[in-house]
Amino acid sequence: MNQNKGIILVTLPNERFGSIEMEALRSQAEGREIIHALDRPEMEKYLDQTEILIGFGPWDLPAKMPNLRWFQLWGAGVDGLVAHPELKDHAVSITNTSGMHRDQLTEHIFGMILSRNRFFPKVFAAQKKHEWVHPKDSETDVLAGKTMLIIGYGAIGEQTAIAAKAFGMKVIGIRRHPANPGADVRIETMDKLGELLGEADYVVNILPFTEETKGILGKKEFNLFKRGAVYVNVGRGPTNDEAAMMEALKSGRLAAALLDVTSVEPLPKDSPLWDMENVIITPHYAGTRNNYAAFAMEITLENLKRYNKGQPLEHLVDKKAGY
Repeated sequence: MNQNKGIILVTLPNERFGSIEMEALRSQAEGREIIHALDRPEMEKYLDQTEILIGFGPWDLPAKMPNLRWFQLWGAGVDGLVAHPELKDHAVSITNTSGMHRDQLTEHIFGMILSRNRFFPKVFAAQKKHEWVHPKDSETDVLAGKTMLIIGYGAIGEQTAIAAKAFGMKVIGIRRHPANPGADVRIETMDKLGELLGEADYVVNILPFTEETKGILGKKEFNLFKRGAVYVNVGRGPTNDEAAMMEALKSGRLAAALLDVTSVEPLPKDSPLWDMENVIITPHYAGTRNNYAAFAMEITLENLKRYNKGQPLEHLVDKKAGY
């Protein structure tokens, strides 16, 4: 048990942290005061007193908290480590909610792919005009027999591979270290990226944003894509060169880009991506789901029990690696 307890500072929005979550957290707080702060001035009142931080950030706060010991992030991405590298040397342990996003991310990936392949965006637009619009055969596609390349083959990649195999697809996964794929998947390492891009009909980017992955898909890589491939990014926008991607879309190298993330978010109103017919954009919500708070709170409470007992925390982020 921790002596000289500080406070637990929660920076989550009300829709994800209400009275039910407060009571659940209080039951494991072991006497610590819990502060739910929604605006920056309120958060900054507790910089010196905060022992545990729970929320999505802000990412610049932890380095200003001299007594912070644990930051429970309610998302999977730890992009803040790129903007705030000082946290890599900070004593704070950072945990995330990795693993709880794989079902919704997988469904979102295939939701976008199937929407594009079955001509849904144009049909939905025609429906509003009361128009009966039938696609040409060439404007539709099927997944059976196609090859999917998953870049960033972790828990979400594994779930995506299972769904892809169910559609009759061949799957290749890329990850930093070879591992047993468990779903009849060919696994390769990142040094094979260039040659594998030319094999894939669908390229799915699930990479985290780190110094190592920044701009990893640039002009050279997009020129290596199989002509007519479909590119999906549900990882992080800065992992690809957006200008190079748009060039590939205009040239026909890419048949389509299905994006849940962009280099700048929100995507600026004057971005050409909005008006490209072969682009589908969703505003970075692939990880959302009903009962999100319940799943995230389950992880948080388990980690709080472990923290109180001095046991290793689950979902611990490797601050040096950035995920």
